[in-house]
Amino acid sequence: MSSSFEILYSTYLKKVYSVCLLILKNHHLAEEAVQESFISAYKNMDKLKNPAKFGAWIASIATNCAIDLYKANQKSIPIEDNEVIDYFMNQCTASTNDPQEQLEKLEVSKEIHLAIIKLTPPANQILILKYYWEFKDEEIAEMLQIPAGTVKSSLYRAKQTLSRVLPAINKDYLKLIEGAK
Repeated sequence: MSSSFEILYSTYLKKVYSVCLLILKNHHLAEEAVQESFISAYKNMDKLKNPAKFGAWIASIATNCAIDLYKANQKSIPIEDNEVIDYFMNQCTASTNDPQEQLEKLEVSKEIHLAIIKLTPPANQILILKYYWEFKDEEIAEMLQIPAGTVKSSLYRAKQTLSRVLPAINKDYLKLIEGAK
């Protein structure tokens, strides 16, 4: 593996794993999807037209790999919600040393991630790509190979669902979580 690809790998590994874990809800399958994603990216580097867009490109590959694994294993995937929540809570609290702020972030993060993992694809994927990866609607549409209007309507419905199941979480708490990126 070239040293430049190793740098890309180490830069994007956590985000790729996060997306795969949220889609698959299974640590072992998420690791498999991550491995397949980076192997595919490495083998197809010549197809990447704009190297500055590697993040979007690997996100698209990872999303597709995770979706393919999800479909292939849909009836047999054991859902490891606690593992998903633990991973994201660790990510969330890494950005602060203040115990009170860590506790607030943990509580909100747990509620949000429990709600997101209960959403079905593509709603959970769109939320992850939009707010975690910070992609534009058009980029998400291209990655998931769906119309931009579908992205917008799915995003709207997903946010409506989250607002119903998470009524106690206000914008101040959401800002705490976003600060953990």
